[in-house]
Amino acid sequence: MALSLEIIPFSHSLDMYGEPDCASAYSLSGQVKIRLTQSYMSLFERRRTTRLLLQSLVVTFEGQSELITQETGYSAARLCCVSQELVHGAPFELSNDGAEDSVEPCVWSVVFNLTVPGWLPPSALYGDVEDNAGTRYGLYATARFVNAGESSMPAWVPWCGPFRARERTTKAPRCEVHLNRFLGDADAYTPSSSTRTPMADYSISAEPARVPDSSSIPPEIASGIRVLASVPEFVDIEEGKIPLTLRLRAKGLSAADCRRLRVSEFCVEVEQVEDYRVAPSRLYTARYPLPPPAEQPPRKPLLANHPLRNLYEIGLADCIPPDRVGMRAFSLLPAGTSGRYELAGDGYVFAHDADPARGPTWYMMQTHVPFARVGAGEDTDKDKAGAQVLDDDGRACPRMRETVHGPLCSIAHRLHVALTCTYDLEEGGQGSGEGEDSGPRRAVERLAFSVPITFGRTAPTWGAAPPPSPAPSSSSASSCDSLDTLPSPASPASPGFKPPSPYTLPAYSQLFDAYGERKIDYSVPLPLYTPKADQSESFACSALSLPSPSPPPPSPISSSTSHNLER
Repeated sequence: MALSLEIIPFSHSLDMYGEPDCASAYSLSGQVKIRLTQSYMSLFERRRTTRLLLQSLVVTFEGQSELITQETGYSAARLCCVSQELVHGAPFELSNDGAEDSVEPCVWSVVFNLTVPGWLPPSALYGDVEDNAGTRYGLYATARFVNAGESSMPAWVPWCGPFRARERTTKAPRCEVHLNRFLGDADAYTPSSSTRTPMADYSISAEPARVPDSSSIPPEIASGIRVLASVPEFVDIEEGKIPLTLRLRAKGLSAADCRRLRVSEFCVEVEQVEDYRVAPSRLYTARYPLPPPAEQPPRKPLLANHPLRNLYEIGLADCIPPDRVGMRAFSLLPAGTSGRYELAGDGYVFAHDADPARGPTWYMMQTHVPFARVGAGEDTDKDKAGAQVLDDDGRACPRMRETVHGPLCSIAHRLHVALTCTYDLEEGGQGSGEGEDSGPRRAVERLAFSVPITFGRTAPTWGAAPPPSPAPSSSSASSCDSLDTLPSPASPASPGFKPPSPYTLPAYSQLFDAYGERKIDYSVPLPLYTPKADQSESFACSALSLPSPSPPPPSPISSSTSHNLER
């Protein structure tokens, strides 16, 4: 007799939408297959009926985060642990009665439905190991049973304890569950919604940084430059470019100073910063409900540990202090791209800002900043699975990843912008010459600032055409068009529009009870009973009834958000 378990989820991936939210939850359902196989000691032995009493069947969903780097060593954290008991009340009998002569095992399927918190980070592999280290999720099942046919002696006989049926335990192989987090709300992927990503506006007071071998712009002049940067709230990691809009104006400056200010160029840099730590920070534990320290490793080991964990447990590897923190940063600009953009014209964009007849105006510059999938191959299986690639020193090669905030590893992205501004130290500089050398003597200043960028993934759609790739530039400096317009989103009538992928339906146990009847939410009260009016009263009321006024139109809501980085 042999009892085995197998976990079969209805989906091996769990899709979450939007930012991590402690108030949201998702359903993960499936079934646990129980197989009872009969074993025979002899070919001449009569096949007997096997009877097992299933006392407990627990299915568990556990999330874990493991980090192995040269700076931090080995560290682990339990993200969540959700369990469900599938055997309620009395033990359940498993028997092959009537199928003793069958060579096929007897199979039972038990349906489960787990509630998974919605704040969990997505699955990812990171660290200085090739695989099996990072943020992972899995399903586990454990069954406790006794063989009801082992002994028929009464349980009250004290000296027959060694001959009584003993409780046994069997476990199912681990079932991997890949957790995906798609940017935007789930409603953003309906056919009626727009495909354009909302923009986030950042009001910036740039800090001047003096350029070597040049005189600087007076602080009272440089502080009058206002910058408004607009970037998407999130960027798909497969897009390959970041839409960037810069709006410039001068505020509180005289007309003479406005005519002397000039913008010649600006430079951009896309940077990825990876922070590693040995233990979760206080900020993370205060924001997300991690299990208490008593349920964290090494006090309570993970259900599936990395093999290198044993080396650190027995002391064969270096012991790292619990406050150790490591950081790595690298650029995401494509090879051969300088990130330098030159402005068309003479650059005197603030010449009319002090004119009261024109009113406040903004000089707008729009461009698309390219970024490369650093460390991502095209045809390798390791890249598709997200496995790590190590260099000759045993360190992980730079690799572009999604923006994520985890307990042991946080990945952030920033867009650095540096505006090169000049100030004519002499009158009459505007339009005096075409080149830098033919113009008047100028003071040069670089106004630098940074805005956060969120990289992630959007939900796939059926038959969606791939996004157009940016045209390669042959020169090291790119031109910036001040009147560049963004493409309009595809409409349902356009030929390029494709319907999105269907949603994952909720679990059956969420909609119907054990008898197949639709579940009723009794928390919603029924309407009060109203007696039926007479026919004459109803006729009089219907004759004097007036049409109900139409509801007012909904007020427009702006999708842009404004942030102040520096004051």
